[in-house]
Amino acid sequence: MAKIIGEAAIVGGKWKRDVRSHNLLEEIELMKHCLSEFPIVAMDTEFPGFLRCTPKGVSDEEFYQCLQFNVNRLSILQLGLTLTDENGRIGMTWEFNFQDFDKISNMEGVYSLDSFLKNKGFNFNILRSCGISPEEFRRQFNPILRSGRIQRWITFHGLYDIAYLMKFTSIICMPTSMSIFAIMAAHLLGTVTDLKHMARYSDYLLNGNLGLKKLAKMLQVNRIGTAHFAGSD
Repeated sequence: MAKIIGEAAIVGGKWKRDVRSHNLLEEIELMKHCLSEFPIVAMDTEFPGFLRCTPKGVSDEEFYQCLQFNVNRLSILQLGLTLTDENGRIGMTWEFNFQDFDKISNMEGVYSLDSFLKNKGFNFNILRSCGISPEEFRRQFNPILRSGRIQRWITFHGLYDIAYLMKFTSIICMPTSMSIFAIMAAHLLGTVTDLKHMARYSDYLLNGNLGLKKLAKMLQVNRIGTAHFAGSD
């Protein structure tokens, strides 16, 4: 069982569980155990970049068409999941590392974060050789997803995060419209709280015109780990 120390749980001396193909099964079992005490899940993903960039000021449907185009053709590097409860206690963080993020026909065409992520310490060769296959992740994670044990999901500007999670667990291609996507996401995940969307209704939080780092600073929340890794974000 996770031991609560300060704000975060520690298992085997670690606040974050680094998950690759060799330890996926044992980490999934640990997550199942922790969910009984920490049923709220905060989520973030890291992905290589974009094949199609979204111009500023577009409609929701135009934004979704860009999302659909990108998510259908790309895959994620990492999925970060942090378990917490209604009292704000943090249970544990898992950082799932995936192997097939660059299996598209023309990676050179990606408007990419590749060099930026390398500077942050991403080792793409290790991900390719030791990462989790989407098929195996789907087999092991779907029983958790469909068990009803997750009470609520938390994201920050999380449409891409939700879309990639849906792609990895339940569908092959993104639906054709934003409305269908919303229905499918609600059916799969239930309640989702997006902190950036909530900040739009707060003058103190700059009506949502801020990033995750700025939001954390304003709320006096200290980062654990390195920025732009899914587990820390």
